[in-house]
Amino acid sequence: MYNATLQNREEVAPGLFLIKVLPDAGVPDFLPGQYVAMGLPPERSAALEARKPKLIKRAYSIASSPHEKDGFEFYIALVEEGALTPQLNDLKEGDRLFVADKVVGAFTCEEIPPGKRVFFVSTGTGIAPYISMLRNKKVLDKSDSVHLLHGVRYSSDLAYRDELQNLASRQPRFHYHPTVSREDPTWTGERGYVQNLFKEELTPHAETDHIFLCGNPAMINELEEKLLAVGFTLHSRKKPGNLHVEKYW
Repeated sequence: MYNATLQNREEVAPGLFLIKVLPDAGVPDFLPGQYVAMGLPPERSAALEARKPKLIKRAYSIASSPHEKDGFEFYIALVEEGALTPQLNDLKEGDRLFVADKVVGAFTCEEIPPGKRVFFVSTGTGIAPYISMLRNKKVLDKSDSVHLLHGVRYSSDLAYRDELQNLASRQPRFHYHPTVSREDPTWTGERGYVQNLFKEELTPHAETDHIFLCGNPAMINELEEKLLAVGFTLHSRKKPGNLHVEKYW
């Protein structure tokens, strides 16, 4: 039942945490932006384990680069009434869990033509697949510029903030645009919802841009409607387009 080990856990903010998980078979090859399922029984007890109950499984986008072979990194939001995340939140270093053998998903940068301007738009933990893409660096190498837009409630929720600011200072083609939607006296940057960052120099153009949306369905639905109206086309495996969508719940 268990085929992976929790390597470490880091709390980002209350209800938000990072974990690194190493499958017994090692980290397989995957494309940045893909996801994999993790699972645990309904209750982690020896009695239940002995009866081999059905696992509760959920899919999570991978934040680590395919080159990182010391484990998959996941960025997870605790759902208090959820069936799985409270258990994942309680895991300690060395605890065992299930990770699916197959990594899947089509939310990747593989089919973006060179020289395009790329927008990664996310809310909350929806930033995870973009971290994998940026750590892999292929998207930066082939793009005219890459803009990461991240919307959160409070500035403490800005996971990867230091890493992204550091990347922006070193890589002139990368631009980091965080925004905070709730009252936060420690925050002096942009305020409001992430979809409101599309203005002035961030105006999207269907002829030159590829846009990725990941996170809250309300954000995705609003931006999808607006972007389709100005000439963007939804990307699919059968019909390539310049609007890429990954709904997180």
